[in-house]
Formats: sequence, structure tokens, C-alpha cells
Amino acid sequence: MKCSNPDCTRGIGLVAYQSGWFGKRRYCSQRCRNAFAADARNLRQNPKSALLKRFVVAFVAFVGLVLPTTFTMAILTAPPARPETSYVAGCDRNLADVSVSVTAMQARIKSLSGVDRSEICKATRLYFFEVVKARELTALCKSGTERERDLDRLDADVARTNEAIAERCL
Repeated sequence: MKCSNPDCTRGIGLVAYQSGWFGKRRYCSQRCRNAFAADARNLRQNPKSALLKRFVVAFVAFVGLVLPTTFTMAILTAPPARPETSYVAGCDRNLADVSVSVTAMQARIKSLSGVDRSEICKATRLYFFEVVKARELTALCKSGTERERDLDRLDADVARTNEAIAERCL
């Protein structure tokens, strides 16, 4: 068998040298192997391309590893988004006014027990309108469990008033 170095004319004896553990080429001596490996490296790349290659590998590693990790950490540390109701100017005053008007309409309906049917229908419709306004302001201005409790109460009142209008006025 002949030495893998093209400049060498000797054959391989009992001991064969190879480059690396899995190299397939066999050389007659270490000097022949090292000379051929050094020449092959010099022909393969120049120093500028090696520097450029290292820069590209470092850049890809930075972009591929550091940026996604940073983005993931930023997402994980951010507080969860909660839908919060924004405070509308004058909410407290408007809620108080609507509450007073709903209470006044309830008192008016209770006092109309022996009056004309058309007057009762008119008062019931006005009460319905006031309750719907109160529900709208409650949905807009309140938050938390108090809001949910008040909305449930107002929804039940709207349904009950709507049924009363359907029974008496239509």
C-alpha cells in the first residue's frame, strides 16, 4: 500500500499513521502525515476567511441563543394583563343620582295601587328605563365582586319589570 501523501513515494510498512481517530488516509511516517496535514490546512483557508467564519458563527450563536432567551425572560417577568375598568369622571355622582331616581320610581309605583291602569303602565315603563340606566352606569363605573353582585341584582330587576310590563300594559 502506498503512502497517502502525494509527495511521498514510499509504501506503508508494518506501522501506519493516520490523522485523527477516524481518518481514512494512511501515511508511512508521522513526518509525512504532519507535512501533508499542514499543507492541506494552508490551502483550504486563509486567515481573513477564518476570522469572518468565526464572526458569523458568533453572531448566529448570539442571535439564536441570547435574544430568544432575553425575550422569554422579559415575557415571564411581565405582570399579567388584567382588564381593568377605567375610571370615568363623575361616576360617583352619576351612580348616586341613578340610585336616588330608581328608589323614587319604586316608591311611585308602590303608591299607584288604586290608580288608572295607563298611569301604572307609564310609571312601570319609566322605572324600567331608570333600572336600565342604573345597570349601564354600574357596568361602566364599578369593578370587582361588588360590580358583579350589583349587575346580577339589576338584571333580575330588569327581567321582572319587563314581565310586569308584558302582563299589564300590552
